Amino acid sequence: MRNWSLPLAGEKYHTLKSFIARKADMRLAMHGRLRDLLTDIIVEEWPVGCKPEHLEQVLRAKVCLRVRKSYGSVVGMFLISVMVNALVRIVVEWWFAREAHRVLMVGWSKNAAQNPDV
Repeated sequence: MRNWSLPLAGEKYHTLKSFIARKADMRLAMHGRLRDLLTDIIVEEWPVGCKPEHLEQVLRAKVCLRVRKSYGSVVGMFLISVMVNALVRIVVEWWFAREAHRVLMVGWSKNAAQNPDV
């Protein structure tokens, strides 16, 4: 039976986070809260206007720098090696899947840049 419930009003990026939750392996599934936080960072760091063939590498580099800066070297390196690479790969897959996803990502990343505390 399909769940027709609406996402919570405060839940950011529900479409993307649902896709990630379905695609997540055990490493990502065990850390849902951290996975969602890193997803928020990915959206905030999304390289709007980047050529599609360079998207994954540019995004990974931007997110890795942000995580390293925010969480320090030991924790940052753990997050980078275990979670960020997998998340970036899944988000890029989602982005390529539909034109609507590309439109959503541009809107989300612009909104995140304009309202970093929201």
